[in-house]
Amino acid sequence: MSSVTLILCIHDHQPVGNLGGVFEHAYRSSYLPFLQRMESFPGIKFVLHTTGPLLEWLEANAPDYIERVGALAARGQVEIMTGGFYEPILPAIPERDARGQIKLSTDYIEKRFGVRPRGMWLAERVWEPGIARVIAESGVEYVALDDYEFRLAGVPDDDLGGYFVTEDEGVPLKLFPISKRLRYLIPFAEPSETLDHLRTLAERGDDLVAVFGDDGEKFGVWPGTHKHVYEDGWLDRFLQALSDNSDWLRLSTFAEVVDSVHPQGRVYLPSSSYPEMMEWALPTPARREYELFMNELKREGWEDRWGTFVSGGTWKGFIAKYDEANYMVKKMYRVSEKVEKAAVGADHVADSVLAAIREALWKGQCNCAYWHGVFGGIYLPHLRSAIYEHLIKAENLLEAAHESELLIGAEVIDHDLDGNEEVLLESKEVNAYIQPARGGMLFELDLRRAEWNALATMARHEEAYHHALEDSSPGEENGEAVSIHDNMVAKEAGLSELAHPDTYPRVGAIDHILPAGVGLTEMRDPAGSDLVPLGSERYEFEVARYEGGVAVKMSVLASVPNEGGAVPVALIKTVSLDAGGKLRVSWLLKAESRLDAVFASEWTLALLTGHPDYAELVHDEDCMIRADSSHELESCRHLAVKDRLRREVVRMDFGAEAGVWIHPLETVSQSESGFEKVYQGITILPHWRVSLDAGETAAFEMTLDSAALEEE
Repeated sequence: MSSVTLILCIHDHQPVGNLGGVFEHAYRSSYLPFLQRMESFPGIKFVLHTTGPLLEWLEANAPDYIERVGALAARGQVEIMTGGFYEPILPAIPERDARGQIKLSTDYIEKRFGVRPRGMWLAERVWEPGIARVIAESGVEYVALDDYEFRLAGVPDDDLGGYFVTEDEGVPLKLFPISKRLRYLIPFAEPSETLDHLRTLAERGDDLVAVFGDDGEKFGVWPGTHKHVYEDGWLDRFLQALSDNSDWLRLSTFAEVVDSVHPQGRVYLPSSSYPEMMEWALPTPARREYELFMNELKREGWEDRWGTFVSGGTWKGFIAKYDEANYMVKKMYRVSEKVEKAAVGADHVADSVLAAIREALWKGQCNCAYWHGVFGGIYLPHLRSAIYEHLIKAENLLEAAHESELLIGAEVIDHDLDGNEEVLLESKEVNAYIQPARGGMLFELDLRRAEWNALATMARHEEAYHHALEDSSPGEENGEAVSIHDNMVAKEAGLSELAHPDTYPRVGAIDHILPAGVGLTEMRDPAGSDLVPLGSERYEFEVARYEGGVAVKMSVLASVPNEGGAVPVALIKTVSLDAGGKLRVSWLLKAESRLDAVFASEWTLALLTGHPDYAELVHDEDCMIRADSSHELESCRHLAVKDRLRREVVRMDFGAEAGVWIHPLETVSQSESGFEKVYQGITILPHWRVSLDAGETAAFEMTLDSAALEEE
């Protein structure tokens, strides 16, 4: 029998902002026991990539693990790969940051493990042709991508037994195809099935190379896998089987293959990733059509022949799919540009300070919070919060380094790159970003001392898997090791009720002119009640400065449904920010005919949890109410939201008495363990009754500020 070479590549990652208990669980359940098994099989070589956030946690909490990996590297059993240190999607960040993150990772590995990495793990295998040059010029010789990406370029299966060479602007880079078949076999199938597959490759001739490359969490963290892989002995059986077949099966590394095997030839890959990612990135209606088409191919037995030509979307589709992802990406771009100006400008800061600023920026580029597939991703509030925390921290460090005297400023710019101008109000205390073209809503409110974007929420989006909520039943995990792509368990009852998609981002200062009979019930689920806010209206605007502050004045003539027909209503809305960080929003309504309605301003504050131990609301005379349930206050002047995790309190003053509707914002999303409800924040709607004859006006106002939460 001819021989075949197998490369086992393990990618271990935990995102910036993940909970400490999650790091600990993954270490105990997967990373440590996997390493222990590999130590007991010294003849089996493998490749390991560990991302920066996890390396930093290991150094602080399990330094012995670092030493043990270094020992394996020293004896040549493991090849260590570099990457973007904080695991960014390289094509989604500025080129300068991509180069910087690769260098940081490479230097870290050389210092901690005593080896200079030659290969790189590409986050989520997201490829765009232009990054070949960036990667290669960063000192990387080769990258592993999914074999699916090669098939999209027309490479036949029979040629996917080695590596290829691509280039950008004449700068070459070697590319290895990762076997999807092996990804689905390991560790779910018995070792004999993997060996049978490898034998079929060996029968094709010598020098064939097969690559398994996937998440280390498959070996202990994914549902049922710890018992399957370790307690039931799958990994021991697998490694022993590899050892027993060493006469025809050679375990190697990328570096050894590159040094001993010639490339298969040239290749130019399209923008791509693994097939599941490209499906997830599609807009939901298109994703459903994609699923129908792929199912039809499977039924007709055409998937193997024609499925190659069904490519799905690209990763950047998430930026179009989710406003929340776009807001984060554009904030990251803005901060990166500020850092670059500080680095190259005449007022550049000291290298040590700049390194700390870049560290904060690069942490804010960690990919997991920017997208959603089978993992919670963007739906997880602690991951989104961490992105903003580090981006705001970078801004704060920059300002401190410059010793800026600017108290407050305003910039009119198409910040989110949707073709409309936004108004960015920025002070030492608060950043307030406003979208006049979307009803004058506030989509970012940075409380800079707390490093908290108080509007970093997540609306309810329509997801392609929501139809499965009706077919899933609440239940416990069955303990079997199955792919997370097949896990359809509902973690509690009633989740389908949360699947109504919102028609607008759930952020701040969203104007509503509502029928007089509308109440908390309808506003708790506005999508289900067909209520449309003025967020769909384009407001005219102008920026004005006043002593100690800056304001944006907006206006619109809206047609408001009312008893007897639509009523034209002129609305003037002013958002002002003073140097002390106090935000004031005022409204003036003028009806052109009789109007009986309710005017409401919707604000959803992003809390990490609504649990009463960590968050609560206080109104007027120290009346405390929960942040995880609904409330209807008939008369309220003041409301405070206490966030004990961040040690911050947000205070709202409504001027005259207002009614206030309060309810939690919750979403339902898919995770590796099934469908789950996720608390996103608390929605607060101060509202006032409006009863106007033609030509009459009504005025309302509220202020918002924050302070450090005193010890209780």
